[in-house]
Amino acid sequence: MNTNLFVASPMSSRLQRYARTLSTSTLFFVLVSLAIFLLAFLLRLYKLDIPIDRDSYDEGVYWQTLRAMSGGHALYQQTFYSQPPFFVLSIYPFYLLFGQTLWAARAGIALVSVVGLLGAYVMGYALARRPGALIALLLMVLDPLYMAQSQIIQAEAPSVAFMTLSVGFAFLWWEHPSGRKGYLFSALCAIALVLGILAKLYAFAALAPIGILMLAHIWRVFRQPGEKRFVALLPLFSALGFAILTTLVVMVPYLGSWSQFWDGVVSFHVVAEHVMAESASKNLSMLSQLRHYPLTYVALGALFFAALRRDLRIVAPLAWFMVLLFLLWRQVPLFVHHLVMLVPPMIALVVVGVAPLIDMVRNAELNVSRLVRWTSWLLLVAVLFAAASDAVLVRRAFRGLPEETPLSKQVVSDLRANITPGREIMTDAQFLAALADRSTPPSLVDTSTVRIQTQYLTEDQLIQAASRPEVQGILFYTGRLTNIEVAGFHTWVTQHYKLVRRYDNGKELWIKI
Repeated sequence: MNTNLFVASPMSSRLQRYARTLSTSTLFFVLVSLAIFLLAFLLRLYKLDIPIDRDSYDEGVYWQTLRAMSGGHALYQQTFYSQPPFFVLSIYPFYLLFGQTLWAARAGIALVSVVGLLGAYVMGYALARRPGALIALLLMVLDPLYMAQSQIIQAEAPSVAFMTLSVGFAFLWWEHPSGRKGYLFSALCAIALVLGILAKLYAFAALAPIGILMLAHIWRVFRQPGEKRFVALLPLFSALGFAILTTLVVMVPYLGSWSQFWDGVVSFHVVAEHVMAESASKNLSMLSQLRHYPLTYVALGALFFAALRRDLRIVAPLAWFMVLLFLLWRQVPLFVHHLVMLVPPMIALVVVGVAPLIDMVRNAELNVSRLVRWTSWLLLVAVLFAAASDAVLVRRAFRGLPEETPLSKQVVSDLRANITPGREIMTDAQFLAALADRSTPPSLVDTSTVRIQTQYLTEDQLIQAASRPEVQGILFYTGRLTNIEVAGFHTWVTQHYKLVRRYDNGKELWIKI
């Protein structure tokens, strides 16, 4: 018996025939794909309208931002907004269409997140054909980080979705760099990349794998005869044109407020990184939270085995992962929900890891070493284990969702009773105000600690806003509006407003005298 791990040997013919039948059956592929997408829709609609801030703060900020937009207040000019515009623009139509409720806003996020599932599907197909598409799709659907973000009004899900789609089309373009497919895939890649970046700047990281594929393509183009080179590069120039056009379509409405845009999207975060530099020491601890997710270990195993067999397909996903890891390490402040950015490159690593097994199934004449075969089977088993573990984590997350507290119900009731519809409420609990169907001043949709500590929101600005006739009440709830940087604001309120309700731990509702 030959025990050499590196000796090539054919796969069991019966097993290979059975596996090939499944992998090449269009009906099987379509039915399984539809079943996984259906599961994704059902998961995203489950408990979508639960009246709690799933992120403890950000959902209220972006819900109030949508309310401000529906009231005719432009982003960056009247409405403070610290992200590129496409995030809220992508969910705003659904918010209007479905009735301007919490469910409507979250439904927008859920639907946009499906783009990320399509991106994983395309990426998996490009790397390992139909089985790769199903593996990538299943892992993306059940991933607890992406699942959570698919129901939370935050920028991460839209950015991840379009970033993943752009990389998926880049891999397809690499296989079909010329002709109609070359133009189509390169254009779709460029459009998706720009939309991802204009949802959240982290999507710039997709330039790492895309750039590697572009450079590799340019290298092979310049090995061709001179008369063919220009034609071979035309899809790249076309993609650049589509990227510029997409940027203009999204950004033209905000060119008149460019200084406010740059100040909120770029300068604000640069100042925050400087002011809150001490919190960066906790970033490694935050990144270590990845150890709780099975996908992390499967991706590491895939990386190791791909490196062992010198599979160059691993280079682009690895570069993508490393760039994102560096950006997150530099992020100030860094939160757990930011880790979702790492999910797509880890899925790409996994698909590359199991690709040899898929190649064996598809090609009966392909002989591979025992080592490659065993490691590929091991990875496939690990993928199934990770998917099952992710399903358990998602189920546990749904079960662990808190219910609306009696205190929050009381606050919402008091806001409805004391704040006239159409008037504004200043608060650091934007979510509760929106639950009561009351809006904050557009400039104060965000009263975060970061904004206060960076002096992008000052005591004088708070007093000026509270003096406006549109503002009828002030709710102190989370402690942000009583931070030491704006401590004098509470004193001013006691002199110009009447206390209506004192709850506990400094939570108070004041009405203008």
